[in-house]
Amino acid sequence: MSPSRVPRTLILSDLHLGRPGGAGRADAFESLLSDFDRVIVNGDIAELHHAAYQADANFELERFKDICVTRGIKLDLIAGNHDPFVSETRAITLADGAIYITHGDALHPAVAPWSPFAASMRSAFDAALAAAPQDLAEDQARFRAAREGSIAEWRVMGHGAHVSTARNIALHPRLALSVLAYWMRYPALAAAWAAKFAPVAGTVIVGHSHHAFLRLIGGRRVVNTGAFGFPGRPHGVVVEGSTVRLHALTKRGQLFALATNPKSAWPIQFHATAHARATQTSAAPRAKLSQDADNGAVNTPVMNRAAASIPSRSMDVQ
Repeated sequence: MSPSRVPRTLILSDLHLGRPGGAGRADAFESLLSDFDRVIVNGDIAELHHAAYQADANFELERFKDICVTRGIKLDLIAGNHDPFVSETRAITLADGAIYITHGDALHPAVAPWSPFAASMRSAFDAALAAAPQDLAEDQARFRAAREGSIAEWRVMGHGAHVSTARNIALHPRLALSVLAYWMRYPALAAAWAAKFAPVAGTVIVGHSHHAFLRLIGGRRVVNTGAFGFPGRPHGVVVEGSTVRLHALTKRGQLFALATNPKSAWPIQFHATAHARATQTSAAPRAKLSQDADNGAVNTPVMNRAAASIPSRSMDVQ
């Protein structure tokens, strides 16, 4: 069975509207959005998480929504860790499940392990996961736990907004090392999450880490669309018909636009092995979650095997 075709869809993430150094004004997206039937923002559309920026973030978010409404564009917002209440949506699938999209904050129990508040986030995540109803699907339990972790950061931080800059990273070398270490681990965590919770997906799209990449891991293409602001560079995924394309975003004057030539393009496909298995057998029993002691590594049996054993090919798209 072939995946269904997809109307012209744009996937972005980590705009951080309202935050200094973020995407700036929503109006900068007006001409870009107008080319699409559907727009999916994969978490952190606006800096609703920081009290100091909430007013500007809300204003720009509403303007972004207005642009879509007035042009008849279907807009889907996936909640991230900086906008945990922007919607109840935490993941979206396209093309009968061949494409899976989630922000990525639920992949690690510290939510943002590079943050000065990572310990508080992990504590809240662990507590929420332990308290989750037994009949709640594990991915949904982890999504809830990630939201609680985000709220914990909000409470600890109060009005003191923390924004990563080149200067504060240079002043704190351990912070730079933690960011780089997570960048290295993140593609495998995303692939392992998909192997467990979206096994038929041949394309997995995440954000969150602000580091754009395209990896082929265990037969899946794992894509990170980067971020608008330090230390990332923004990219967009275009899904149209039976094709997926990854484009850098550029700014022409005051307006964002897709780079003319994509950095990569590939057909929409199911994960071959998982899809074949899914058509023959029912889903395997849910694996019980356990966790490492090593700085919050995600450590389920399925995810460990996936991250450790599947081959990968790499392409950074900075």
